[in-house]
Amino acid sequence: MTDWTALQARAAALYDDVLAGVTDWEAATPCASWTAREVLVHVVDEQLWVPGLLAGGTIEEVAEDLEGPLRRLREMSGPELVTEWQGVTAPVAAAWRGTPDDDEVHLSYGSAPVGHYLAQQTFDLAVHAWDIAASQGRDLSWGDELEQAVLEFVRADLAENPATELFDPPVPGFSGPGIPARYTALALTGRDPSRWPSR
Repeated sequence: MTDWTALQARAAALYDDVLAGVTDWEAATPCASWTAREVLVHVVDEQLWVPGLLAGGTIEEVAEDLEGPLRRLREMSGPELVTEWQGVTAPVAAAWRGTPDDDEVHLSYGSAPVGHYLAQQTFDLAVHAWDIAASQGRDLSWGDELEQAVLEFVRADLAENPATELFDPPVPGFSGPGIPARYTALALTGRDPSRWPSR
């Protein structure tokens, strides 16, 4: 059985290395039209919601609490965002550890099991860590266990909900023997590992 709590911690730990290596916060990334700074804004934004939602808050209730912090987040520089990220990781990790996987959480598209939300957020962290690293000319390995779990999640989740408004069409040619699992997962979200890193 996949230990998504441990994998979430592994995905979050990727940022210790990735963020220390950012020299150009305005660099383009594989994530649509977002710069490295804008990807980190999204990542921190997503994390800020976690404790309130896992505590039982609705989207509306948590949004009200986060109105000011989220507004300030969009005005922060890259280094300020790194500090914000470092401050949110501990409370987020504690919230995941303290919430049973079979509890229900209120999300923008309705209620879902906490375990699904955890897998979704772990996927999000891993993919966007790669986006930021790729923007700086680096190919980021996730580690075998995380790569395989994220790939399995992407295959299952995108099969049920292609989310065409969130991802470009899959990039062919990144499945089969010898292809790293992260490349297959990234290609399924419309990212082309042969084009990135960009430098």
